[in-house]
Amino acid sequence: MKNEKTIVVIGGGYAGINHIEALKKEFHEELKRSIRIILVDKNTFHFKKVKLFKGIVNENLSNLNVPLKHYCGSDIEFIQGELTAVYPKEQTVHIIREDGTLIHLDFDRLVLAMGSVLREVNSECGGISLNDLQNAQCIRQHLLGMMESPVSKIRLAIVGSGITGIETAAEVGSWLKDETKTEGMKQKSIEIFLINNKQRLLDEAPVKISERLENRLTRHGIHLMHNKKVEKFSNGKVVFSDKSELEADACVWTVGLKPHPSLFDLGLSLTEQGKIKVDSWYRLVESENIYAIGDCIHVVDPISGKAAAMSCKEAISQAQRLSKIMKAHLQGLQAISHQTYPDFLCIGLGPNDGFVWAQKWGVDFVLSGKLAEKIREYTWNVASITH
Repeated sequence: MKNEKTIVVIGGGYAGINHIEALKKEFHEELKRSIRIILVDKNTFHFKKVKLFKGIVNENLSNLNVPLKHYCGSDIEFIQGELTAVYPKEQTVHIIREDGTLIHLDFDRLVLAMGSVLREVNSECGGISLNDLQNAQCIRQHLLGMMESPVSKIRLAIVGSGITGIETAAEVGSWLKDETKTEGMKQKSIEIFLINNKQRLLDEAPVKISERLENRLTRHGIHLMHNKKVEKFSNGKVVFSDKSELEADACVWTVGLKPHPSLFDLGLSLTEQGKIKVDSWYRLVESENIYAIGDCIHVVDPISGKAAAMSCKEAISQAQRLSKIMKAHLQGLQAISHQTYPDFLCIGLGPNDGFVWAQKWGVDFVLSGKLAEKIREYTWNVASITH
């Protein structure tokens, strides 16, 4: 590595910032001497996407954004702009700045960490999708308006029972109940329905673990509806595919993630789901010096044959492993390959409660209550490197 090598990282999400952090540690001796690292993102901040539901229960959202320069420090360059083209043979990318100017950026190694976006339900389906802060604040204002209305009961339907749906149901339910205790507020009955189109929650975990979590949610007053597919929310009713209905005052959709849609415009080899195809060392199938990590990739564990899930824990693990892979490749050495993250789930259940499950040696370990809530807060901070 006598000549300077330029590493360009595209994306300041969870995979991107953790890869930057790992590169700083892996190349701390070479930085500014033989290694140049550049982070590119269209925003100037990292957004804590997994805490989006906090935008419903909190008015102040400033702590959900972290300036990207916080991660770069003095050793990493930052360019605000959006990736528009990748030229593997020329080892160049095109970046458009916010003012419209075009940058031609050369690289020796390129890392695509463009992540995912939250799915948005068609407006014709009614309700509000929890897919950005603006919608989160719309949901907040709508619920506050109902709290001030003369009605004695508020029923909220949350469609989608992944971790985001579960955490939203628990957090919003607790918040609304606290609001009813506000001085001058008329007492109201709060009902939260969490609607799941599968047979149980956490289908990746053993049945007994799902049952424990469901019991915990029931204790919080959350009503679970399984094997129910929602078609629309109209005229105060959630309409299911079996033509049954549920009356509700509001409907929030939390229907998961999809790979960043801009990937389709880059001419890369993608799966049907829009994920970048990479090998076990996170290299694009058509290139030796372009890598990709995080929610935007399809990678398979060569030992277990299991494809990586779209999650923070997978993104962080890949980000850290890729820094070692890149150093080995630059030195002409054999590199470690991808491994699926061990079974582990950490879920917030509102203030002072949480649910943690891990499996090791075939044994299930479960925590709940305040300690689990503190672990969940810790994992949020670790993911955004704010601990």
